[in-house]
Amino acid sequence: MRSTTTAPAAFRQSGAPATPPAAAPTPVTPPAEKQPITYTLRTGGVLVETCPSWYVLEHAPDHDALYPEDLVHEGAEIELPTTTIEGSRVSILAARITQWPHSGDGSGAEVPYMAIRPEASMGEALGYSSPEDVEAEICRTEAHLQALRDLNARLVEARAEYHRRQGLLPENLSVEDVRSLPVSVLLKAFGLKVFEVEGMPNNTLVWLDRREGGVQPAFYIDRSLTQASRETAVRESLVLVVEAMAAKAASK
Repeated sequence: MRSTTTAPAAFRQSGAPATPPAAAPTPVTPPAEKQPITYTLRTGGVLVETCPSWYVLEHAPDHDALYPEDLVHEGAEIELPTTTIEGSRVSILAARITQWPHSGDGSGAEVPYMAIRPEASMGEALGYSSPEDVEAEICRTEAHLQALRDLNARLVEARAEYHRRQGLLPENLSVEDVRSLPVSVLLKAFGLKVFEVEGMPNNTLVWLDRREGGVQPAFYIDRSLTQASRETAVRESLVLVVEAMAAKAASK
């Protein structure tokens, strides 16, 4: 069965390896009216062919003899190029209209079809894509682009959250921040350390010491508390601190 790879030259020779051209053909602006080209056939005789209007890679009229089924028309290719961090050029979603006008293998390639290559550096195409097939690929690509937009929106939020946490100050925190941010972030924002202790006076389980004078503020937590209880106690204590700071700022 014919390969779905788009041929790099104007034709392929049946039964023999295709000889690559010395250089890739240069796209040219198609003339207003295509002129018939006469090809010598390996089976004897000639083939007179007029290229379709969408064909842009001109056939050379003096190439070697060919089999009729190896004549191919190829339109201009589109692709989505990008450059990697190492400087390599990568292209995806390459596509061009292609036709093997004298195909007889039952593949349908005698009718113009779309040769879509998801990764352009590979010669392998998806197949003989009809307009319906192409529309399905467009819908899949549009859905992926929307997912990419959604993911980019999440990236914006993630970066905003990162920068906000890096510059957190107690006076800028809200009660909602204290209830939602990770405890480790809150401790960093308030400059607090945590010390486990064994049996504090008056059955105290959590004590927030915010003394000044060179003494670093710290939480003293009874070691008997579970991790969940510790986090809850820390949040509740800091909520009281934030509410007191807000009230003080409002009274000024």
